[in-house]
Amino acid sequence: MAREGCCSASLALKSREKVSEMAGRPAKPTNLLAMTGQLARNPKRYASRKGEPRPDGPLGDAPDRWQPHPEAFKAAALYAEGKSTNEVAALLAISWEIARDLRDVSQNADKERLCQLWDEVNVMAPWLTSADRWVVESICELKLRERKGTIKPGERAELGRLCGKCGMNPSDRTRVSTLPKAPRQTERTDPREVYMQRKKARAG
Repeated sequence: MAREGCCSASLALKSREKVSEMAGRPAKPTNLLAMTGQLARNPKRYASRKGEPRPDGPLGDAPDRWQPHPEAFKAAALYAEGKSTNEVAALLAISWEIARDLRDVSQNADKERLCQLWDEVNVMAPWLTSADRWVVESICELKLRERKGTIKPGERAELGRLCGKCGMNPSDRTRVSTLPKAPRQTERTDPREVYMQRKKARAG
């Protein structure tokens, strides 16, 4: 009896762990469910998403604040010649504040890398829309820290969580397909015919 009780307790514990794991699993984006066919195969399961906002616009280009300034390369060349911030501002006809910002070469390089990361995400996750821009901004900023080797453990965990929410982890990518699916056959075999065929096979 003690052994049976122990087994029952173990099964109950595993069941609770499984439920807990499923409860903590992030929901997949609806666009991803549509591309993988899960939305069409099980419409009742996702019936609660019918009222979900449906943004029409694509993810789009990287934020404007990440775009390099048109005079960034000229400013870098002038600073390399030993020009001061006032001189650069006057020569390029820009404000002193912009000239000061352009002096930070590392900041300009980071902006260019952020734009490249944005383009990578846009290619990797084509189901993302304009409503996901803020999330993708965070993904790109955290990914840049990871590539620079300055990311913290908590930030790395957050990066993985955000990627999972956007359907960008390996298990989700393997289920994405942009190829048109073959139409499902609607014809069904008559159960009576199946029964008669099996009866004949047994008789023979």
